[in-house]
Amino acid sequence: MYDVVVVGGNLAGTSSAISASLRGLKVALIEKNKQPFMPAHCGEAIHTDILEYFNLNNLDYTKNPINEVIINVGSKQYDIKLKKPLQMIIDRNFIENEFLKRAEEKGVKLILGNGMKDFNKPNEIILADNTRIKGKIIIDSTGIACQVGKRIGLANILRPQDVGVGIQSRVQGNFKIDAMKLWFHKPYGPMGYAWVFPLNKNLANIGIGIMGGQKIDMKELLDRYIKYELKSDYKILSTFRACVPVAAPLKKIYKDNVMITGDAARLTNSLTAGGIRYALLSGSFSGIVASKYINEEIDNLGLYQMKLEKVIKSLTKVYNKKRKMEIEKNLIKGYSRLFSTFYTLNKIAPNICINYLLKTIKKDWRILDSLS
Repeated sequence: MYDVVVVGGNLAGTSSAISASLRGLKVALIEKNKQPFMPAHCGEAIHTDILEYFNLNNLDYTKNPINEVIINVGSKQYDIKLKKPLQMIIDRNFIENEFLKRAEEKGVKLILGNGMKDFNKPNEIILADNTRIKGKIIIDSTGIACQVGKRIGLANILRPQDVGVGIQSRVQGNFKIDAMKLWFHKPYGPMGYAWVFPLNKNLANIGIGIMGGQKIDMKELLDRYIKYELKSDYKILSTFRACVPVAAPLKKIYKDNVMITGDAARLTNSLTAGGIRYALLSGSFSGIVASKYINEEIDNLGLYQMKLEKVIKSLTKVYNKKRKMEIEKNLIKGYSRLFSTFYTLNKIAPNICINYLLKTIKKDWRILDSLS
């Protein structure tokens, strides 16, 4: 029997496995795919401080710092120039492979290309090939599917409006290298937004993410948006579709010997669908809590819930705003107010604005530092 079995080899899952194995636990990581998606099923924008915290800054891979954000909301455009980059567009495939490599180096048993078929309480995972694996602790990192969480009654079925439906193309063309573009609502991101995230001056991720339940031809809409941005001089290299939760976080993210992380716990910003930050935070923290439980420093997994409660409450507030903005007139008004405020503050006091944003992000990592 393993100390910890992690189901799902995404960033939440691999960070869980690394965190637990670093603390001497016997860990197995189950992933249904043989390797990470190529290209990554993600816009690949990440906060700069995350790369620093996980020692990813000095490695040789694509890291494109963003110094300008161009935002369209209806007829208004906000061109926000940042004093220092808060976001980078990165090669997520590299990071996922790097995390898998780190996990294996720390002794994690990698079970790739053989996903979970079923779960027998309290601790047995049945794989697609009917292999059975047991763990004293089970960590669910299965993304929006929340495979273990649903089986133990922690996750319900999502409303269509609480699912973000996305499509993205990797596009070759000519891009402003340090500027990301966002188009909120119509005509290109109805009840959502469209984006251009440049990896370099000749390559970008261009995509659309909208609220579920709408009858829209996503491919046709994306093609129109790409044509609007690049006119005619471009080449589409690949396209994928994906879904992410844009729901309130689960009220309870652990039960008995199970912890739920990342998208499975619905730890995403429901207005932006951004979740990398919360995947890495919850994944890393679940490994710490698992270690404390196995080593009998704590007698249940409630510490996981307690330390992430502020994050859950914060994301729930964002979700409540999103619910109000499901009415179209509120959506435009809400986004306009948000970006006009940020635009004005950034012009008047750029240092204060940047430092405030960095401070709110770094609060998350203090949770890990306080227990490491």
